[in-house]
Amino acid sequence: MLMIRAYTPEDIAALVRHKARLTSQHTALDPDYYAPSPDADEAFGNYLQKRVNDADFKVFVAKEGGNCVGYVMGWIEQRPPLYLKRRVGYLSNIFVDEAHQKKQVGAQLYRALETWFQERKVDYIEIRADARNSAAMKSFKKYGFKELSVTFYKDARADRCE
Repeated sequence: MLMIRAYTPEDIAALVRHKARLTSQHTALDPDYYAPSPDADEAFGNYLQKRVNDADFKVFVAKEGGNCVGYVMGWIEQRPPLYLKRRVGYLSNIFVDEAHQKKQVGAQLYRALETWFQERKVDYIEIRADARNSAAMKSFKKYGFKELSVTFYKDARADRCE
């Protein structure tokens, strides 16, 4: 039976493994942009450990038979005071292992984070997704997200535009 709950320090090793798999999927889209640092796994584990009691940070894990089969991560930030609606929930990562992807696990994880954001009275929920990841784009639109902006990037060492 699937259980969705907030993460604990005991979940961090599994979350690090899942994050590495998520990074691999992104690296396949763009090997240069998404290339992980040599200490990425350790840094992510330390990050999760540091924020486990942070009231504005949340990770929900999907557990089945004692195994972590997915997770979603997000946090709350304030936009600058020039905006009327300032409290924003950021969905940062969502990952479900391949064997559970057609079982609505991602939707359940998303709903858990969305509920957490709503309980904390955020004005907006935002997520950045790689436009080349059609499955993610389709899922987020299904959850009610609308496209807002386009992010451009350029290697800073590239030739200068004249």
